[in-house]
Amino acid sequence: MKYNLFDSYIWKSKIKYDKKDQLINNLLQDYFENKNKFTPHWECFIYSSFKHPEQNNIPEDLLDVIEEKILEYLKNCPKELQIKGTYILSDVWYNIYEKDYFQEPHNHGNALFSGCYYLKFNKKKHHQTTFYNPNYNLDYKKLEQNSYFCFEPDCDEDDIIIFPSSLKHGTMGLRDKNDDEIRITISFNITNPNICLNEKVQDKEVSYN
Repeated sequence: MKYNLFDSYIWKSKIKYDKKDQLINNLLQDYFENKNKFTPHWECFIYSSFKHPEQNNIPEDLLDVIEEKILEYLKNCPKELQIKGTYILSDVWYNIYEKDYFQEPHNHGNALFSGCYYLKFNKKKHHQTTFYNPNYNLDYKKLEQNSYFCFEPDCDEDDIIIFPSSLKHGTMGLRDKNDDEIRITISFNITNPNICLNEKVQDKEVSYN
């Protein structure tokens, strides 16, 4: 007898944001002005606004678009995940990668769902996000070609994905280390204070009833 336990569900959709080019320019300006500033305690090489609210130049109208996508996700995800209540956009930050930058395998702590919006992304030049089988704790670099342990969704620029926060993931950034086409993503966490552990509650809320 075999049991298939606890499937991981990754949802993908498309975002249309009319001010995208302006946002990219603003984030690149911030990056080039503060290029040597990195996030402490991360075991990677990446420029990120995570836990730096003074750098978080993500406009409110984009947050509104992301909230609409969260509602769309909650209405279309498997019924087991359609938990009624208030969902909170608890963290939003951007990540910038140039050559030799990477994000190590990690998860997003005690949030419920997390997401990634591919703001500036060329899949011919940039690595996809890689997800890792949560049932194992391995040296995944030796298993990259094994789809049972490592999975890459086929994402394009303007795509958004939402996935379980506990699902380990990472990226190698740029495919060609001699290239200089910058990769920019916007990441976020979604909590439900009725069931999530030890997460701060902020003021961006989506109610799903």
